[in-house]
Amino acid sequence: MGNFLPMMICGMFAVFWLSFGTLQLPTWQIAASYSESGTNPAEGAASVGYNAGIALYLIVWGFTLATFFVFTLKTNTVFALIFFFVDVGVWCLSAAYWKVASGEYDTAAKLQKVRPGEWRKDFC
Repeated sequence: MGNFLPMMICGMFAVFWLSFGTLQLPTWQIAASYSESGTNPAEGAASVGYNAGIALYLIVWGFTLATFFVFTLKTNTVFALIFFFVDVGVWCLSAAYWKVASGEYDTAAKLQKVRPGEWRKDFC
């Protein structure tokens, strides 16, 4: 039927959201392993290593989604726009995690906002 690309895209979205959600699960203690004691999830989630690791993870997905954007340019405009906006969102999330890793919490919070009025005031 020629629906391989949409099937692959839906599968990759499922993999992305399931894996990104898994990184955030407190029951798996991923963040806690980054704390000094190895048991404090709040301290680990604020650590440089944890946030830089998630930022790198999101960069890989950003390149993957950019590749899908290029692939969908020939199919239709709706797919292309979906991938363009999702790619922009992933790059913004990655930048927010980098800012948390470097201790710039105000900028990280601004990168996570999606309100047109606030965004324009902060960055324009």
